[in-house]
Amino acid sequence: MAAETEFSLKTPQTKVAEKILNDSVEALKQLRRERETAQQKLEALVSSKVHEKFYIHSFRIYGAKKTRPSLFEAVLNPALKVSTLGGVIDQTIEATNRLQRLDIFKEVDVMLDTATDPLASPGALDVKLYLEEKSRFWVKTGTEIANNAGSANVSLNIRNIFGGAETLETYMSAGTQFSHVFEFCLAKPINGNPDSKIDISAFSLTKNNQPWSSHEEILRGAALRWRIRSAVGYHEFSLGSTWRQICNIGEQATLSIRESAGHSLKSSITYLFVRDKRDDIMLPGRGYYIKLFQEFAGLGGDVHFMKHELESQVNFSLGKGFILSGSYRNGILLPLKNQKSKISDRFFLGGAQSIRGFKLNGIGPIEDRRDSLGGDAYLAAGLSLFTPLPKLGRYPVKGHLFINGGSLIQLNQRQPLMTNLNRLHYAPSVSTGLGIVYRSSILRLELNFCLPLLATTTDKVKKGLQLGLGFNFW
Repeated sequence: MAAETEFSLKTPQTKVAEKILNDSVEALKQLRRERETAQQKLEALVSSKVHEKFYIHSFRIYGAKKTRPSLFEAVLNPALKVSTLGGVIDQTIEATNRLQRLDIFKEVDVMLDTATDPLASPGALDVKLYLEEKSRFWVKTGTEIANNAGSANVSLNIRNIFGGAETLETYMSAGTQFSHVFEFCLAKPINGNPDSKIDISAFSLTKNNQPWSSHEEILRGAALRWRIRSAVGYHEFSLGSTWRQICNIGEQATLSIRESAGHSLKSSITYLFVRDKRDDIMLPGRGYYIKLFQEFAGLGGDVHFMKHELESQVNFSLGKGFILSGSYRNGILLPLKNQKSKISDRFFLGGAQSIRGFKLNGIGPIEDRRDSLGGDAYLAAGLSLFTPLPKLGRYPVKGHLFINGGSLIQLNQRQPLMTNLNRLHYAPSVSTGLGIVYRSSILRLELNFCLPLLATTTDKVKKGLQLGLGFNFW
């Protein structure tokens, strides 16, 4: 039997390098153990003194060149009321988080130190804040895709313009559905609270409704808004006035569209509530979403109505990549003072993101099988099952089975309200189908084969393949 011979390929340099590497690893492990021990000792020390009497004697702020002292007073004053070490630490952390969420500082570092004032009482602490302010000017560009329509946009922003965390934004956009959009908005946090802001805005936009309603609409207006983020959700109160013009009527436009041409002025107050607990807004696997919108128009101008809309969605993970998603929406528009609703304020239904199997805004009152007129009340619901695809489990793509439907009507003011609402159940538009869903980093894409099951004589159905691009699907 032949003897086996082993040869070592390690040179002296290799052995030295291995020793240095091993020593470095051991040094890092020792440093980590020392830090963990120090952290445990610090936590034990703080825990033992958390209820002892301490208070903040002063805040010392370094690096704030553009920010007004009044902003720091609003953010930091609550911390001056605490009287224990635990309270000092908690309020200092809370104040630091608030400063960071104002989005005007790159870094916020904090350090606690004993008070340097010789006249300070025992237990006095100085809180030192080391700040680095963000650049005042910044530009953002992007693209948006919704309802198979795209746009490019640019926003010019001035941050902390008056030193109180105000933001001045000028937004411009151009695309297929909105030929141009211009908006000017000045926002300010209330009492230094990043979760409560007030803003004033002015806007101008042109909507291209030619594909489904043979007209364009120009809107110009201004609004005052109060936006709040709380543990319950997002709240928005708005008071605004908008001048609208129905114009550029198509050559083949129907009589109702031609009669809608002209000007109107709407002054209204609105309330918006959103609670979004989904794990992903484009292709959620679990969680729920609720949106409530209410509007009262009639504070001025020539438009008077009350409007309510509810949107909801719930998603369940069934395991092994299967997801069940259900949605429900409804809305009602109640004209006041014996007025007939205007096309600018009505609801529209149908499309790849709304009710699959029908063309965009292709459900409800449609004149001469050409122009969608919109409705005053609607119901819509959908149920989707998303399935894993063989050999594609690690990609953001799933199979899709769905059934969805809805109904959209105009109110007959000569009939009782409940009689009108009962009509929503008489002739629903329903479709089913299957397809593929792909979730990219910027949008969701659906390619479905749709089969309409129920449709009215005026519905614009979309049998066969239907492509959907956007963010929110129902």
